[in-house]
Amino acid sequence: MNYIYDILLNFHEILYDFYDWNPSDNIINIRKIPLLKISSTQLKEIKENFIHFDSTLLKRIENRTELFSGKDIQYIQYCCLFSDGTEVIAVVIKNNSLKKSRLLVDEELEVLEVVTRLNEEQITYQIVKKEKQIEFKTRKEMDTEKMIRRHLKKLKEENALQQLRYLYYECFNEKEEDLNKIFGKFDYALEQNIDDIMYKLSQFFQLLHISK
Repeated sequence: MNYIYDILLNFHEILYDFYDWNPSDNIINIRKIPLLKISSTQLKEIKENFIHFDSTLLKRIENRTELFSGKDIQYIQYCCLFSDGTEVIAVVIKNNSLKKSRLLVDEELEVLEVVTRLNEEQITYQIVKKEKQIEFKTRKEMDTEKMIRRHLKKLKEENALQQLRYLYYECFNEKEEDLNKIFGKFDYALEQNIDDIMYKLSQFFQLLHISK
């Protein structure tokens, strides 16, 4: 087994780029972690899908990852790095859930140097379902969208028709009475990440929150 030492990881269900890491995230300092070189096809599948790994792999990596914890060393039961020689991702498997992390740029470059000396291997897994791809949205944009959708849902549940129609007019400069059409157009604007609509909605809900 090949190992990488002393790197930082930030595990989430969504694979955030390092520049989307937040100071409030649970960023962990890894002392030692297994590294496996796999094909670009397999790496892409792991990045883009919810995966169930074969027990053979789990046994190989079991309790092989160590993290710094004060004076003690703690172990992560199932955790490792995957790389195809071009990029690197980390995965942690716990309670049948899978979280992933990218690496800081300088640390990824160091890992890629090691990968050039490794032989590619085939790992076995099952694709449970495809993840929703968010390639063109930053973490901040995703968080803003989540906040807006939560507040829109609340307005709908409260049957706040006047506020919803006002919001629709402010965003699209047209009147609409049909709630299905209102939410359909809001949903499309959020999916497409239309900047001015996102800004107007986020400003409205922030002001609404402040005024309460």
